[in-house]
Amino acid sequence: MATIVADAMMMVVLYRDQISYFQSYKNYFIAIYLAFFAWPIGDLIYIANAQTALMRLATQIICCSGCLIALIWGYVATRLYLYPESLSLRRIVSRPFRPIIPIFALYTVPMLTAIVSACINPSAVVTGPSIQATYIFEGIRQPIAVTGATQLLIGVFVIFAFTTYPLVALSRRRALVKDKEARRALRIIAVVFSLISLTLISGLALVSLGYSVIGPADLVSVILIIVAVQAFRKPTFLKAFLGVVPSLESSPSAAHFDQMILIHGPGNDKFAPIAKYVNEGVSQRERLIYFYNGDIASVTEGLTKQGVDVTRMMLRGSLRVSPLGSLYPKRGVVEDTPLEAVQELAAEARTLGNDGLRVILDYDDTIIRPIGRFVDQLTDHRWTSPDHRLHVLMVFDSTAFHGEEASLARLEGQIRTLDLAETGNTFSKAVGMEHDDIAGKKLLLEYDPQGNYDEVLRSLLAENASNIERTVVFTRRESPLYHLARRQPGSKIFLLTSRVSYPRMESENLFLLPSYDTSLLLDALNKTIEAFAGSSFTIILDNISHFIFTIGPDRTNSLVRQALELMISDKITGVFLINSFAHDSRTVSGFENMFDFEMVWEKGARNLILQRKRTIAS
Repeated sequence: MATIVADAMMMVVLYRDQISYFQSYKNYFIAIYLAFFAWPIGDLIYIANAQTALMRLATQIICCSGCLIALIWGYVATRLYLYPESLSLRRIVSRPFRPIIPIFALYTVPMLTAIVSACINPSAVVTGPSIQATYIFEGIRQPIAVTGATQLLIGVFVIFAFTTYPLVALSRRRALVKDKEARRALRIIAVVFSLISLTLISGLALVSLGYSVIGPADLVSVILIIVAVQAFRKPTFLKAFLGVVPSLESSPSAAHFDQMILIHGPGNDKFAPIAKYVNEGVSQRERLIYFYNGDIASVTEGLTKQGVDVTRMMLRGSLRVSPLGSLYPKRGVVEDTPLEAVQELAAEARTLGNDGLRVILDYDDTIIRPIGRFVDQLTDHRWTSPDHRLHVLMVFDSTAFHGEEASLARLEGQIRTLDLAETGNTFSKAVGMEHDDIAGKKLLLEYDPQGNYDEVLRSLLAENASNIERTVVFTRRESPLYHLARRQPGSKIFLLTSRVSYPRMESENLFLLPSYDTSLLLDALNKTIEAFAGSSFTIILDNISHFIFTIGPDRTNSLVRQALELMISDKITGVFLINSFAHDSRTVSGFENMFDFEMVWEKGARNLILQRKRTIAS
């Protein structure tokens, strides 16, 4: 009875669990618990009823449920092994000879054979007055049905496969995972199910010898599954293994993410974005090398004015400042020295224990001749070698490419380019403020869907890019923000969609979330904040109105409040969109009170209207 109660309670807990990156696997565990019901119920039938037909049926059901559990767990282990690939019929047909697929097919043979044999083979189950077992813990002796010799032999193969295949598959998967917590969780899961199989075979073996401990064995198995579920649900395990948050660093093969060009004019302060680039690198435990062209005093002074403690960083070895001429010993003639030098510096950073290397090549108003070979060098694939995490920022004065616009266009076509003259702080200036005044604040942007509010969003994305800040967007496919963010290199997009019932990564910068599961949205938001810790970035939630109409004002109010509590850091700028024309003034004012600033963009307006400043309500 205790086993049935524990089984039922765990099923209820799993069914009500909305944490979700476990969501796509929890149904399999519910199915396993359902199948386990057959074992304690069958044991109760043995004790309460001595009818031969009922005992035979109970034994057949127990055999089938055990095989079903083995099939389900083998399938889950195979899915975990193949992650992030899916295990579907189409994928199996397209790649049938991938080693894991035929092995899994072979794994299912003894289970299917046992099920068929139990159902159609008369000798699979043996009963009779002389076949009895002593219930050790209950202290009674009762008639019982046992498996025949053939079924017992098949059962040995079932137990062997159930013990061996998932253990080997998960152990192999564990060897490919670097995260310690993920490795520990995989080991717990693999060992637990091996112990379950040993517990069950021990129980069945004792029955054949005339002793029954099936009830206690069932209870132990249920408890062991609880242990496996808890290991499976560990947040760090899910984050590291199931990819809760897409990689927040650039892919080594994506040159436009690892390399960036910054173009500044006479009136632009180039050191503002460079300083942010430096500070972000330090926060990520990366080493910084600054190659300057001109006077070192102007570099140290410019960085110091932007809050970079140059002296301290140089003494600690996290920042090195060297003349650009050391990379071009032949006075501005192109050769492979820069590539070779940077690769050596990357190896040195790795030896010193740094997580990566950031190189700033400040060419200022100089370009290296011949220009064609220089452009080839800047776009060379060796900058983005997969052997190290290397980020390169190339800085040019806007006059450097005068008369060489074709070469500049070629660079811009292959490397992400930030032109301060074009992308300035247009969003903050629209309300008469500076970027630093808005950075770290929480903003409510009220818009008219009939107006061209996409211009405001475009200026916001451009401003973040020009300040070397990332943007994380929670949006929907039909929103203008989605299409704008897709065109902004480096933006991370969480797409709310009804196409998925659990989180799924589509690409490095695009992650799918279920539309109506607010717990998943908050979980993704929290893990994004953890991953970006130490960096300045902007989160855009698009839009509150959709949630009001789908989940109601009260739940939306709770969602926004919890999201703002997660975004308490002054390094996080939060922008929440609401269609104020779609709601009454009372509903809108309920949200306005939570934000630092309320901005309004009305149809036909030329600029944002800053109506009033508020503090986040506690």
